[in-house]
Amino acid sequence: MLALVVALSFTAVFSMNYFHEGTAIGKYFSHQQELERVNEEKVIAYSDMVLYGDEKVEVSDEVLLGEQASAEDGYAVTERIQTWDKRTTLVAVIVAWLLVAPWCQRQKWLSLAYVLMAFYLVMMALFKGINGGARFSELAIPAQATRWMACVALAVWILMRSGSKEKRLVSITWLLVIAASLTFATHGYEAFMGHPAFRDLLYGAFESISVEISENSVFVLLKLIGIMDISLALIILFTRKKGVFLWMAIWGGLAALSRPIAFGDVGLEDALLRIANFGIPMLLFYLTDLMNDFKTTTVTTYDETTEKI
Repeated sequence: MLALVVALSFTAVFSMNYFHEGTAIGKYFSHQQELERVNEEKVIAYSDMVLYGDEKVEVSDEVLLGEQASAEDGYAVTERIQTWDKRTTLVAVIVAWLLVAPWCQRQKWLSLAYVLMAFYLVMMALFKGINGGARFSELAIPAQATRWMACVALAVWILMRSGSKEKRLVSITWLLVIAASLTFATHGYEAFMGHPAFRDLLYGAFESISVEISENSVFVLLKLIGIMDISLALIILFTRKKGVFLWMAIWGGLAALSRPIAFGDVGLEDALLRIANFGIPMLLFYLTDLMNDFKTTTVTTYDETTEKI
């Protein structure tokens, strides 16, 4: 189930980036090479020195302030960066779906693939924060924890295959709990602080059912949602209640579906991208029963049950 969630998440990553402008990683390096091409750093430093007497960065009066390369050359470099960026997403989604196969889940060496996939998702989140341009983009890594930590959990699951079944299950459960807690806590904080994107989702959702909602009501709802998300994130760190995990799964699913509800077909990719926000709490709901069963069933029954994960 978790491998399928990861594969679907990478499908969304592929669709949203391959057919559009590329990932945050590609955007960052494209932007940097363009700044170098137009010699921006030296131009700004020279202007500051001449206009304001700022000599923090020493620049010679004879410095060449022209472009380092033509616009055509810059476009060619950007195109190469975007091509490799999109090829990487294509390879990642193919690997993610191949790893769904039961045989792959039994090969320890393939745990490295999940480690690399987790690293790739973390880098995408990191560069999203570096690129900026959106409020709370600097919180992308914890906000997307359910995506990249799912890969980490699968890597650990494969690596620990020959070890104690109980320790294996406990380790995976804790990793998934931390992932869900980070994501819900971050989203809760963003909602409590009135994230503009969340406001738009509420406006769009209420508009879809022909209900007008005031700006004040939206802010109150966001405060309540924020408090609820943060509370859920804290509760699961200290207790394992099936009802809590079930509600988190339902709420995560509704939050994902709010994208196409509010924005139509253009929100389908966003909804699929957030499938882990539903899938991981749902898996934790199932694992809670499994942990309880482990104490009362035989090892043989346990082995048969864990094959379903």
